[in-house]
Amino acid sequence: EGLFKNNVDVANFDFIFDGCRGLTSIPEGLFKNNVNVTSFFGTFVNCRGLTNIPEELFKNNVNVTNFYSTFLLCTGLTSIPEGLFKNNVNVTNFSKIFDRCTGLTSIPEGLFKNNVNAVNFGSAFSGCTGLTSIPEKIIEFGKKVKEKGGEVTSMFYGCTSASNYNIAYPIT
Repeated sequence: EGLFKNNVDVANFDFIFDGCRGLTSIPEGLFKNNVNVTSFFGTFVNCRGLTNIPEELFKNNVNVTNFYSTFLLCTGLTSIPEGLFKNNVNVTNFSKIFDRCTGLTSIPEGLFKNNVNAVNFGSAFSGCTGLTSIPEKIIEFGKKVKEKGGEVTSMFYGCTSASNYNIAYPIT
């Protein structure tokens, strides 16, 4: 948990754990002292052994704007905590955040509730073939982003196991 405690001026954690397939868990306070971080681009990409994400992982990262591909190809993930991004109100980019996380079976309704500045959700859940349903609130959120000129292309592409895939897919 104290791995980055003295790195208070770090601006990005881009690809820091890229390809750590043996990584099975993340300490909840891993980034708690890193309030100046603006980007988590590909931070845990291809960490296939990762099974869950602590809800307060990004709690203190109030300046982050970019979560592009943060958990891309984390095929062992089975769930996402609802409050994961609740303090990250400045985020603009969630593109490919959970792209090809085939172990995910659900998305919490309020996952992006506080992320009103987000404009890019391109391929955010693309290829999440384990999803059984896509929350109505997430679909509506995606529609609003698109209406404002934001990017939602392929947001749910390939999530064909979701019972409401035919409703969710057309927004992209």
